[in-house]
Amino acid sequence: MTNRKLRKRLFIAAGIVMLILAISLIEYIAKYPNNNTTFIGSNATLFALIFAAYLAYVFQQRGKFVDELRSWWNGIVEAKSDFFIYCDKSSPSEEDYLKGYYKLSISMDTLRLIYCNVDRDGENPKGYYPFEQVRDIVDVVRSVDHRHKPSAEDRLKAKQAINLIFQSLRHAIQAEASASIPDDPTLYRSKYRSKYLDEIRQGVGLDIMDIREQNKKEDYVSRREKF
Repeated sequence: MTNRKLRKRLFIAAGIVMLILAISLIEYIAKYPNNNTTFIGSNATLFALIFAAYLAYVFQQRGKFVDELRSWWNGIVEAKSDFFIYCDKSSPSEEDYLKGYYKLSISMDTLRLIYCNVDRDGENPKGYYPFEQVRDIVDVVRSVDHRHKPSAEDRLKAKQAINLIFQSLRHAIQAEASASIPDDPTLYRSKYRSKYLDEIRQGVGLDIMDIREQNKKEDYVSRREKF
């Protein structure tokens, strides 16, 4: 159950509760002062149990959906990492390519078990793939098929492109899973980060800030990051 469906069902449930309360109030006023007992008041426990059971069902379905989405995300991240081995090796083998490719291909297909295609109608019965980023990743992977004998530069470009696509996909999946901002984040200029950076610089002899700047010079995706 997506976050939008969850909100919709909660709004509907809240509306039904308000309607029941309104009917109960009208019945109470109509019978006052001769009889203060109403049908809804007499069965309040039953209505409360039904409402509680429905809420439990809704949140159970939402929890199941998020778990399935998290499991799928873990799988595609692992598949991406396997494919990056192929991109980073100086002399990758066909097995390296196929391992990453098939895992990503499986991830593309298994996403359909979580989401149906979008905008299905008579003119387009198949609809559209729910997250085009996944298909784009697979297309990039196919462009550097081992049989095409791609150069190291070709594989590096493919890796950078997939990294950028993944950033877009990550934001989309975070929205679907209702990911939250941490209560106590460790930001770029936070005192917590400065403390361990100083300790590493003085105790270990490494300057993380210099390392990050060097990485930005070597990698296009890193250069896009603000900090």
